[in-house]
Amino acid sequence: MSAETATYTNAPTPVKRRFQSYRGTWAWLTQRISAICLFLLIPIKIYTGWAARDKVPYPEFLGSPKSTHLSGGLDIALLLFFLIHAFYGMRVILMDLGIIREESFFWRALILALGIFGFTVWYVYVHGYAG
Repeated sequence: MSAETATYTNAPTPVKRRFQSYRGTWAWLTQRISAICLFLLIPIKIYTGWAARDKVPYPEFLGSPKSTHLSGGLDIALLLFFLIHAFYGMRVILMDLGIIREESFFWRALILALGIFGFTVWYVYVHGYAG
């Protein structure tokens, strides 16, 4: 039989694959973005605290260093990025130790971080604890 007329019975059939978003990629990306945000926000918080005490120079066109340092928006952003970064970091540590599977803690980490964040923002800023 020639190669042109041969039929292949063991030829692989195309496998239909459904697109599946890989949760580990999203967790990695979220943790890296939160790390960059923390890398930018923490020095601003520290520097404006020093500038509010007149220990370092602060440009006048940026306004008052004290108002920037005590800004609720800065504190809320720091809290959000810290919680997300910390919970996804704990997820990675627990996976490395073999305590959890990769899929089992992706949504739990996000829900815990956002739950603590939401309660804290509500308690401090909405409930009126901050004064």
